[in-house]
Amino acid sequence: MSSDTGARYALYYAPEPSDALWRAGCAWLGRDPATGLPVEMPGLARRAPLTRSATRYGFHATLKAPMALNGPVTAFLDDVAAFAASSSPFALPALRIVEEGGFTALRPAAPCPALQAFGDDCVRVFDTHRRPEDPQRTAERAWRCTDRQKALLHRWGYPYVFDEWHFHMTLADSVLPPDIRGEMEALFTPALARERMVASLCVFHEPRPGAPFTLLARCALEGRA
Repeated sequence: MSSDTGARYALYYAPEPSDALWRAGCAWLGRDPATGLPVEMPGLARRAPLTRSATRYGFHATLKAPMALNGPVTAFLDDVAAFAASSSPFALPALRIVEEGGFTALRPAAPCPALQAFGDDCVRVFDTHRRPEDPQRTAERAWRCTDRQKALLHRWGYPYVFDEWHFHMTLADSVLPPDIRGEMEALFTPALARERMVASLCVFHEPRPGAPFTLLARCALEGRA
C-alpha cells in the first residue's frame, strides 16, 4: 500500500494501554487515539477550547514529528517494527506537570540519557522515509526559529530535534485557569509519581490535513540491554 496524498505519519511515545497514565490522558483530552472514540469525563466541554490542538494530536510525546512519506506505508511500518524489535525497553523517570512556552504539559522530573538517545535515533533512522516539505511551508515555519532551529528544520524537517528536543506530553494549548488546573492535577497525580517503562514505539496517522491523529501501530521494544 502506498502513502495517501496529504496523509502524515509520526513516531510517538504513548503509555501502554494498561497504564493509568494512558487512561488519564485520553480522559483529559476527551479522545482515545487507539479507538478513535470519544472519552466522556465531567468538565470536558468547559476545557475543550483549551485542549483543542492537544486533543487532535492525541495523548503522546513526539519522537519523530508528523511527516508525509516518500514511499509505501508498508515499507515504513516494516522498518518501524524492525527498529523496535532491536531496541531495548528503558525506564522513564517520573513525570511532572509544567507550564512553559504558553502551554501545559508533562515533562520528566529528571534527565534520561536513554530517552534522549532513543529520540535522536528515531529522528535519524526514519528520515529516509520523509518526503521533503514544500519550501514555502518550510519558510513559513522558519521565521520564528533560532538560527540553530532553522538549520535543523531544513535538514530534518522539524526544528525541535536533538539538542533542541524536550520530551513533553501536551495537556493543554495554554496555561490553565486555577480551577481547571486543579481538576487536571487531581486526575493525573496518582499516575505521575512512579517510573514506567518505555516499552513500545507508536505510529500515529493523520489521514488528511486537520484530521484527528489515530494510533496505527504499537511496536514492542524487544531488544536486550
